[in-house]
Order: sequence, then C-alpha cells, then structure tokens
Amino acid sequence: MKKVEGQLKAGFTLEFNDRQDGNKGLQKVYGLDLQVSTMEPALRYQAIQSGEIQITDAYSTDAELARYDLVVLEDDKQLFPPYQGASLMKEALLKKHPELEGILNKLAGKITEKQMSQMNYQVGVEGKSANQVARDFLVKEGFIKK
Repeated sequence: MKKVEGQLKAGFTLEFNDRQDGNKGLQKVYGLDLQVSTMEPALRYQAIQSGEIQITDAYSTDAELARYDLVVLEDDKQLFPPYQGASLMKEALLKKHPELEGILNKLAGKITEKQMSQMNYQVGVEGKSANQVARDFLVKEGFIKK
C-alpha cells in the first residue's frame, strides 16, 4: 500500500483517526501518510461505494464488508489488537436472574469471527430480526432446542 498511498484517499471515523491503534498507528508502524477525511461511521461504506474514498476503518465482522465485496487488508505487524465480544447487562438483572451468568458464560469464545460476520449480514443486509438470527445460531450450535 505504501507504493500507492499518494493515489488513495482514506475515510476514517474521528475516533480511528486519533487513535494510536488507528491512523496514528498506521503512520508510525506502517509509515503510511494517507490523505484522510474524517466521517461518521454510517457514511464510510457509502463513500467507498461512490469512489469518494478507497480505504476505511472497519470491524472485521461488519456486514458491509460482504455487502460491498470489500477486502480486509492483512495486519502483518499486529497493529490492531483483537476485539472480543462480551455479554453486558445491568447488575439488577443479574441479581434478579443469577442463572444468566452461567448461561451467557457458555457462549464465551464460541462465536467465530466468520459466524459473527454472517449473523451481522443476515440482520444488517438481509433484514432478518436479530432475535431470530441469534435463536437460529443457538439452535444450530446446540445451545438450545428448537
């Protein structure tokens, strides 16, 4: 990418542009000096599709990666830390239903990046309900019965 950086325009979220594990890291670790426009997260994929930008920040599980047939570049210098999903809830809910902790802990580490990406695509692009997609996953993986 270094060879063509002068021909490329990046569209990054304001947060990514200012992070050490974002554009600042791309500059330091990869020596890239990209022409950058900051934009709202929802506008990045529209800007890529229209040709306004050629590079953007994304999560590897974003539904739009498949929707727009985008390529995820290899981070061979491990600039970006791995991000893992986690179950979050109010303490009051856990006090009312303490069994939830054990149930949700069974999911820890069980959803692959590819599975999460596919589920995000089903919801974000195909318009399926998040409840149904999650239920289908839980049934398929044997966490619950149909």
